[in-house]
Amino acid sequence: MVPDQVAFWTSGAFLEEVRAWVAVQLASCGIRLTGDWEQPHIRAWSSTIRFETTEGRVWFKVNGSGTAYEVSLLALLSELCPGLAPEVLAHDSTRAWSLTRDAGPVLRSIVGPETVLEYWKELLPRYAQTQLDIAAQRSRFVATGTPDRSPKQLTVEYRRLVSDLAAKPTREGGLTREEVVALERLLPRYDEWCAELMASTIPDTLQHDDLHSNNVCWSDALDDLSTVRIIDWGDACIGHPFGTMLATLNSIAFHAGLLNDDRGGITDPCVLRVRDAYLEPFTGLGSRQELLRWVTLARSIGCLTRALSWERAVQDAPASVAAKYEFPARGWILELLQPWAQLD
Repeated sequence: MVPDQVAFWTSGAFLEEVRAWVAVQLASCGIRLTGDWEQPHIRAWSSTIRFETTEGRVWFKVNGSGTAYEVSLLALLSELCPGLAPEVLAHDSTRAWSLTRDAGPVLRSIVGPETVLEYWKELLPRYAQTQLDIAAQRSRFVATGTPDRSPKQLTVEYRRLVSDLAAKPTREGGLTREEVVALERLLPRYDEWCAELMASTIPDTLQHDDLHSNNVCWSDALDDLSTVRIIDWGDACIGHPFGTMLATLNSIAFHAGLLNDDRGGITDPCVLRVRDAYLEPFTGLGSRQELLRWVTLARSIGCLTRALSWERAVQDAPASVAAKYEFPARGWILELLQPWAQLD
């Protein structure tokens, strides 16, 4: 077990080391710290510190072992698609440290749920087109350590995660015998869903996997799409791009009061129009019927992707952390047994 990350990341020694590093990195850009700072985000998997400077606000981030790849991923995104994520001023992949310019307020803080759908319909086609544009760079993203959660790999991970959770007591996030039997019974169908996506014309590529309105920054010029930045890539993976639509549509529907149940069951036409906006750049790769089928499949198999993201995020944290979040790895894989995720 590694030392308590939260305690370490809030220690005086760590904060002083970070401040010194940030000051040196900024000096090389002709920027100075003003002395004002705050540490608003402290989790077992990452922490951020906001620094004020002579050229505006910057953000320092440190990642834990499970999300450490985010640092190298951000650097590659800055190279391949500048403007998608915040500008990286400096990074240290060995220590999993990054320093970025402030990207503005998060969308959720400036737009209410009654109007946010229109902004998503503007943003998602740009994001989807970027996914297509960078699909050919798959090997470079894998080289950053970004996890492979392609449909092919998920069939392997399904078996592995069920086995691991079956060996744990339920009080530690494990599965009951009945749950194991149900998930094993579902396995052939899960394999079929993954095989169908593998056979589709949509290439595997980078997908954020936690794209919601608190991870989208939009400047005060809400009519200017070029100011949008997507933050917090610590759950990102390589896989079917439509997997994005699990977290994104669920979050949109939840905050708009349009989610039919706790996590799935999205049927509201307003939310489905957001889905359709996302699919626009893919229209040359399949019929509408095929695209809708594939996005439904990707949302279902993505329950495992979300489980794996949580598993990695808390892999070195005390057991109490997973318990605090109600054992999300178990919770997400069990979503596969819910009616909304059942296909055919």
